[in-house]
Amino acid sequence: MSKANSKASTKRNNRKIHARKFLATPEGKSWIERKTIEEAEMKLVSEARKFI
Repeated sequence: MSKANSKASTKRNNRKIHARKFLATPEGKSWIERKTIEEAEMKLVSEARKFI
């Protein structure tokens, strides 16, 4: 594997690790709740557009 590929995969893995750590915190949990609410709202908007 070339250096560039291993560097990219390391960055990707670190991003996943930090995301897992962040989502375990209270701030992360509130962020998840906010995101799921936003996604639900976007789903409603897209379904409303289908009917219009």
